[in-house]
Amino acid sequence: MWFRTSAILNNAMLYLKSLNIPRLLNLLKLVCGFILSRIVGKPLCIAHPFALSVEPSGHCQLKCPECPTGAAVLSRKKGNMNIDLFNKIINETEKYIIYLNLYFQGEPLLHPQIEEFIEKAKKNRIYTTISTNAQLLDQQMCRKLIASGLSRIVISLDGFSQGIYETYRRGGKVETVKNGIIMLIQARKESGTFFPIIVVQVLAFDHNKHEIPAIREWCKEVGVDKLEIKTAQMNEFGDGTVQPAREKSRYQNSPKKKYTVPGRPYNHCWRQWSSAVITWNGLMVPCCYDKNAEYILGNASSSTFSDNIKKPESYIFKQTILSNRKGIEMCRNCPEGRNWFWG
Repeated sequence: MWFRTSAILNNAMLYLKSLNIPRLLNLLKLVCGFILSRIVGKPLCIAHPFALSVEPSGHCQLKCPECPTGAAVLSRKKGNMNIDLFNKIINETEKYIIYLNLYFQGEPLLHPQIEEFIEKAKKNRIYTTISTNAQLLDQQMCRKLIASGLSRIVISLDGFSQGIYETYRRGGKVETVKNGIIMLIQARKESGTFFPIIVVQVLAFDHNKHEIPAIREWCKEVGVDKLEIKTAQMNEFGDGTVQPAREKSRYQNSPKKKYTVPGRPYNHCWRQWSSAVITWNGLMVPCCYDKNAEYILGNASSSTFSDNIKKPESYIFKQTILSNRKGIEMCRNCPEGRNWFWG
C-alpha cells in the first residue's frame, strides 16, 4: 500500500524519465515477438529484454532459512562483480534497458562500489532498484545511495520486534533496519530530493503476521513511501521453522508435495522475453528462479549481450518453455504463466 499520492507520482516520473523512442520501439517489438512465439510455438527473438537483473554481490551476512544463500545450499561460487564487467553490460544494453534490478541472491550493499553501479545506470537514464536487508544502511551509506541517484530501494522488515524478526532474518538486528530507514528518510529530506522511493517489504509468515499492523502504522508514521506485504517463497531445502501465512500464501495443500503453486503451468513465460539475469561473475541465466545457475545461456564476460540472447542455449530453453514448461523443475515453484492469456 502507498502512503502518499506524491510518492506514486514521483515514482511514475522516474519511470517516464527512463523512456525514449528506441526503448519504446524495442518494448513494442518485444511484446509482438512474445505473442507471435506463442502462436507459432517457436521462439522469435526480434528484440532485447527491457528489464535486467544484475548481481553486484553473491555474499550475504544473514542466514535466512528459505534463502539458498542464507541456507548455504548454493553450489556456485560467491564473489563481487567487477565494475568493468558491469560497465560493459550497461554499455551493451543501455539502448534497450528501462529497468535495472541491482540484486539477485546476495546483499547488494556488501559491494564496496555499489554507488558506482547506480551512478553508471543513472547516467544512462535507467530506472534502478535494489533490495536490501539494511544491516549496512548507516548514515554514510544513506548519503551514498541518495547521491548516486538510486530510483527505488526495497528494505526487508520481516518483524517489528527482535524475537519475531530474527526468526527468519537470522543474524540480523531489527533496530538496525528501523534506524536505517529513519536515517534514509532524513537524509533524503535534507538533500531536497524525492528519491530513492523507499519501500518496506514484509514476507508474510505465520510467526510474524500479528506484527504486520504495527509495521504498517510505524511505516506510515516515519514517512515510508510504500509498504508491500509479499508472499514467502518456500523451498525443499528449508528447515521447516517458518511457514507462510495462510492469508497470504502462493501455495495450496497437496498430498504429493509440501508446497504446490496452484493453477496450471501454461507453456509460456513473459519473463523469458522481457528480462534477463546476470550473476556476479557474468553468467546469464533465464530468470531469478535459477538461483544456482543451472541453465547457463551465455556469459557477459566473453560475449556481448546481443550475442548471448541469440545463442542456441537461449533458443532451446525458450523452446522448452513453449512446449513443456512443467518439465523444468524450477518452473514448478514459480507463479508466472499460471494464466492462459499472459501472466
